[in-house]
Amino acid sequence: MKKRTIIELTPFVDILLILLFAFLFNISETNEKAEVATNKSIELAQENLELKNDLEEKSNSLQEIANQNDKLEKQNTFYENFYIELSNIIEKAFEDVELPENIDEDEVKRIKKLLENKEINLDYFIKSEALKENFFVLDITIQGEEPEIFLNNQKIDFSITYEQYASENTRKSKLDILEERIESSLKNNGIPQLVLITIKQMDDNVFLYSYNLLLEAVKEIQNKYSADRIYFTEIPFLYNN
Repeated sequence: MKKRTIIELTPFVDILLILLFAFLFNISETNEKAEVATNKSIELAQENLELKNDLEEKSNSLQEIANQNDKLEKQNTFYENFYIELSNIIEKAFEDVELPENIDEDEVKRIKKLLENKEINLDYFIKSEALKENFFVLDITIQGEEPEIFLNNQKIDFSITYEQYASENTRKSKLDILEERIESSLKNNGIPQLVLITIKQMDDNVFLYSYNLLLEAVKEIQNKYSADRIYFTEIPFLYNN
């Protein structure tokens, strides 16, 4: 009885084992498919991310181009207004100016034509704007006998006489004061990386010794901060005959 039962169960067990093997095989195949699908999803997600970044980059490029076009349009408008204003100034200047009696009419026309040359004026204007963008410009003007000295239109407390200039001790003291005033003006702007100092005599009442002292003070500052950082130029004064 028992022996026959065991014999009858053996085929059933075989069937169960076959079904179990098939089940495990299906699970393994399903896992492989799931892994392939997961990897494909990751690939697609990566591609979508790359496409998104590419679209953002192109969008930013288009926006940058649009901003540049807007900037150029504003520049063109500005230059048009600049030309109009410049022409009006030149025209009024020639109406108001008293020309010397001995000046040739052709010379007047030549000067006027030179001033009205848009290419020349634009060239100087753009160079001036470029300097302002890259340099801190300190304009120093000197006028009168005392003299009066201005740093970017701000008058400083300074005066000197020839007797003071002639005295070595007093001269050194006055030179130190000038250096301190100019350096203080630069420090108020954090001692910019690049500085352009212009020196201009405003009238013919300025004594040579006071102008030379100012020039010496500027050179001392240039030596202190190096000529690669501090530049200066002298703007000549046109004496009236």
